[in-house]
Amino acid sequence: MVRGKLLIATMLAIVVAAAVVAAAAAIGGAPSGAASTAVDVTNDVYANNEESLGMSPNGQWLAGAWNDWEYNDGCGFSYSSDGGDTWAPESFAPFTAFSNTPGVDPIFPTQFAVAGDPSVVFNPKSNKFDVICQAFGTKTGNQIQLLATTFNPTKADASADVNLSYGAAAWMPPVAITTGKSNGSQKGSNGQFPDHEAVTVDTSTGPGHHFGRLFVAWAEFSGLGRSPIDIAYSDDDGAHWSGPIRISDKGNQFDQDAIPRVGPEGTVYVSWINGPNEKSLKNNVAMIDKSSDGGATWGTDQVAASIVSPIGGLLPNSNYRVFEDVHSTVDQQSGRVVLSYTDQKSGASNIYATHNLAAGDITQWSTPAAVKPGGQEQFFPWMSSAPNGRVDLVFYDRSCDPTSDKLNCVSLASTADDGISWGYTTLLRTPFDGDLHHTCLAPGDPEACGRNFLGDYIAVASTNAKAQTLWTGNGSRGMDVFSARATFAP
Repeated sequence: MVRGKLLIATMLAIVVAAAVVAAAAAIGGAPSGAASTAVDVTNDVYANNEESLGMSPNGQWLAGAWNDWEYNDGCGFSYSSDGGDTWAPESFAPFTAFSNTPGVDPIFPTQFAVAGDPSVVFNPKSNKFDVICQAFGTKTGNQIQLLATTFNPTKADASADVNLSYGAAAWMPPVAITTGKSNGSQKGSNGQFPDHEAVTVDTSTGPGHHFGRLFVAWAEFSGLGRSPIDIAYSDDDGAHWSGPIRISDKGNQFDQDAIPRVGPEGTVYVSWINGPNEKSLKNNVAMIDKSSDGGATWGTDQVAASIVSPIGGLLPNSNYRVFEDVHSTVDQQSGRVVLSYTDQKSGASNIYATHNLAAGDITQWSTPAAVKPGGQEQFFPWMSSAPNGRVDLVFYDRSCDPTSDKLNCVSLASTADDGISWGYTTLLRTPFDGDLHHTCLAPGDPEACGRNFLGDYIAVASTNAKAQTLWTGNGSRGMDVFSARATFAP
C-alpha cells in the first residue's frame, strides 16, 4: 500500500513536471519580449506614484490609476483604447469631496478630502474596470473607507474636462467595502485602518470558479503592532460586498501587502509579508493562505519563504524610502503559485522568487533564487500571469547604473517554468534619478515640497501577446506615470 502511494505520487509529480516543461516549450522557455517606446501618461507638474493597471483580455482596453498629488489629492486616472499607444488626458476617479478646481463639485462628491492606494482590474463578466481606492480625511478627521466603483470606457468622454472624470455616465457611484478610523498614521485610532489594498477577479467559467467575482484584500492596522489580513468579495462589480473576512491566523503579528490571486482550478490565494512588528527587519517571512470555496473560508497560514535581510527604510544612495514587497501570481497552466520578494542577503537588494512544488499545496516550496542576480539595487516587484502560462515580473533595476547605483531603469523578467529560468526585457534603458522631483503635501507648491517619495509599488498586466506596465519616472516638469509594453512572439 505504501509503495502504491509512493508510485502514484511519483507519477503525479512527473505529470506536473511534464506539463510545466510542455508549457515552457510552447512559449519559448525563458521568454523575452520586444519593448515599446515608453509613453508619458500624465505629463504634468504634480507628482504621481503607486500605479495600478487593468487590461482587457485582448489587450486593447487599459485603465490605470495612481496617487495624484494635485489639488484634490486623489486617485489619478486615465485609460487607453488602443493598447497603450495613446492615453486619454489624465483625470480622477470619483472618490473625493473636491474636484481639481476649487469651487467646482466632482461628479459624485464624497465626504473624503484624500484618496490613494488605487487598485484596478478589468472584469470580463461586465466588460468594465473595477476601481478601488482608500479614502480618508473627513470633517471629523478620522474616518477611512475602502471605496469601490466601476469605469465603463465605452461610455467615457475622453475630451471631458478633468473635473468631470470622463463623464458621470462612465462611473458607478462609489460604494464602501469597509469603514474604519485613522488618526492620520498607520497605527489607526481603533484598529481599523485598511491599507495597501489589492484586487483581482475570477476570469474563468469552469468548475470551481465564480466568474466575475471581484476580490479585494488588505492589511488592517491596529495601532498595537498588529495588522491582520482581511478580504472581501463582490459578485456585482462592487455594488454589494461579502466581508470583511479574516484570512491571517491569530498568532500573527505585523502583516501587510496582501495580494489576492485565482488559480486555474478556482482556488483563491492571498500572499503577504509577516514580521514581529511594524519596524522589525528580522524574522520576516512571506506567507500565503488559500480558499477552496471562493474566498468564504480560509485554511492555515503557511510560510512560503524566509526573508533573510528585508529591504526597508531609505534606499541606498537615495533619499526616498523602499518597501519590503512580497508579491505573487498563479501560473494559469501549471496551477502553481510563483512568489517574489526583495532580499539583501547577498549585498544589494535583489528580487528572489519561489514556487510551490505542487499545484494546490502551499506547504512545500522551492529554494528561493535570485530572478536577475546583480550587484545593484532592485526593488518594487509586481507580478501578473498570462493565460498561456507565462509569468511576468516588473521591477526597478539599477543594473543600468553600475557606477553610482543611484539611477533607476525598469526591467521585466518573464518565466514559462515557474521561475526556474527567466528571460529579460528592458522597458526603460535611460536611467532616471528618483530624487530629482518631489511629492507635495500642499497645492500651489509643486516642486519645493521637500518630500522624497517614489511610492511603494508599480504595475504590470499580461496577455499571451504582451505584458503592459506602468511606473513612476521623471517627466520634464515632475514625477509622471509612464507606460510601456513587452510584446512576445506567438
